[in-house]
Amino acid sequence: MNKTVTLRSERLTYEPLNMQHLSEKYVNWMNDKDVNIYMSSGGDYTLEKLRLFLLDQQKKKILFWAIIKTNTKEHIGNIKIDPIDEKRKSGEYGIMIGNKLEWGKGYAKEASKTIIKYCFEEIGLNEITLGVNKSNINAIKLYDRLGFIKFNRKISPDKYYNIKDEIIRMSKNKNIDKIILGTAQFGMDYGINNLNGKINQEEIYKILEYSYDNGIRNIDTAEIYGNSIETIGEFHRQFPQKKFKVFSKVNYGNNNTCFSSNIITNLKKLGVDNYEGYMIHNYQLFKSDQRLVTAMLDAKKSGIILKNGISLYSNFEVYDIIDENTFDFIQLPFNLLDNSKKRESVIKSAKSKDIETYVRSIFLQGLFFKSQSSIPYNLKPLKKYIKKLIKIGLDINIDINELALKYSLSKSYIDKIIFGIDNLSQLEKNIDIIKNEVQIPSVKIDKINVLENELLNPTNW
Repeated sequence: MNKTVTLRSERLTYEPLNMQHLSEKYVNWMNDKDVNIYMSSGGDYTLEKLRLFLLDQQKKKILFWAIIKTNTKEHIGNIKIDPIDEKRKSGEYGIMIGNKLEWGKGYAKEASKTIIKYCFEEIGLNEITLGVNKSNINAIKLYDRLGFIKFNRKISPDKYYNIKDEIIRMSKNKNIDKIILGTAQFGMDYGINNLNGKINQEEIYKILEYSYDNGIRNIDTAEIYGNSIETIGEFHRQFPQKKFKVFSKVNYGNNNTCFSSNIITNLKKLGVDNYEGYMIHNYQLFKSDQRLVTAMLDAKKSGIILKNGISLYSNFEVYDIIDENTFDFIQLPFNLLDNSKKRESVIKSAKSKDIETYVRSIFLQGLFFKSQSSIPYNLKPLKKYIKKLIKIGLDINIDINELALKYSLSKSYIDKIIFGIDNLSQLEKNIDIIKNEVQIPSVKIDKINVLENELLNPTNW
């Protein structure tokens, strides 16, 4: 049985719900038609009935928290994950902000993000599900922004087959939540195995729409990715209800004196209010001008950047920056060959400093998909390692695409995974792979030790 522990976020504390939260105020919430309109219970509560309810919840030992405003210690609502399906690693979500004076302040979003993250990372759930009334428009918008997607009740667990028609079933997948869609191919020819070059606008719109509808909410771009920013912005203008959180990188040639205005200009092009994350493009740029770091920190204080990051290549670079107290996240190569043997220690060192790790190049820029005969001459030393990987996949009846994706997803110390695609069909395949529950032999992959380390960096190709 999972134990409810006290958690904290920026403005809120989450205490295990118990008898200390019994109050007339709580009773009034349960009897307030505005509060209980979409709840299965409420409308006839007394202090004694609430006391019995709280005693029953304590006996069940379910994941049930009181939402407390940290600064005032005021109890403003509750959030729970119950029931939990241990076999499917799935939990049912519910939330109530009972104090109507606190509505519209973002507390439901803040609480939901905190509890969902805890359930995915600490409890080990793979999925969070919920039911919401079709007329509860504000809640549906919130769940959509959080990455929940509507799903077909006919393929949901038996207990939901006979759910009322006015209820929409939604779910959020742990692995989908870790994905950031790379968009280099949106603005330029990219990838050693990309035969078709830059993706056309119509296909890009299909890719973005399919991504959003399947729960992907983050995309990665850069000011040097051709017209990628403009294309994403045009999609946002045509589909304003399907806006992504955007990660981007500073232009190599950007003048630091106009750093802020440059960011604001690109945010307008993208049609978003701020960057979820903004990166220095590489270690050399970081070292060459510390004014850039100051400008990024100022932009974060102003709210136009939510997280500061840096794109790195080597372990040395990571070790050099993790004590800077500058970055919220790093972006780093990681894949079947540039694997845990080479990266686990440095990533965990970053995490010990509260720095998130986002990994890229999980397909080694498409090299894994090339036939053995078409691998370029300068990369032929890698053939023997790729053969081993293909054999590992064949032994469990999956291809190297699935092996590469599942390998990165299997590493709990990785926070986000970035990958690009050349077309919609690739995206569809990858999303199917992400949702499938397949165990891969990570131990065998972890034993592979590439000696030609310089070949793992595509900038050397």
